[in-house]
Amino acid sequence: MAIAWDETLKVGDIEIDADHKELIGLINDFEAKAKAPDGVDKHAIQVTLERLQLYAYDHFAREEYIQAVAKYDGLEENKRQHAALRKTLGDYIAKFNAGQYTDLGVAAGEMSAFLNHWLMNHILETDLKMKGKMKVEQWR
Repeated sequence: MAIAWDETLKVGDIEIDADHKELIGLINDFEAKAKAPDGVDKHAIQVTLERLQLYAYDHFAREEYIQAVAKYDGLEENKRQHAALRKTLGDYIAKFNAGQYTDLGVAAGEMSAFLNHWLMNHILETDLKMKGKMKVEQWR
């Protein structure tokens, strides 16, 4: 099920919130391609995964930098969660590109569900803890 951005997901930092909106859009795009009525287009999935991976890595670096400069006490937990997603996403992409999934539709659907769950839980359980603690003037 596609994720819808709403104000309850805002952490209060313009860049982080914009990144989260973009990540939601990329995950929704991946989900749409994974559930395409005319079947899974391997190339379209690969391109979307690469875009998602690159953007997620950029976002994680940006978010961790902002948190480090602001001396945010949740930085280490955030880093651990980011590292875990980087590994899971990297492993999935490597297997996908190597053709190790016999049913691309099932594999893409499972990854889509995982990404939806991970991002929503990460924002709601981890990132929202920084709300009110990441004042712009603290790090800019």
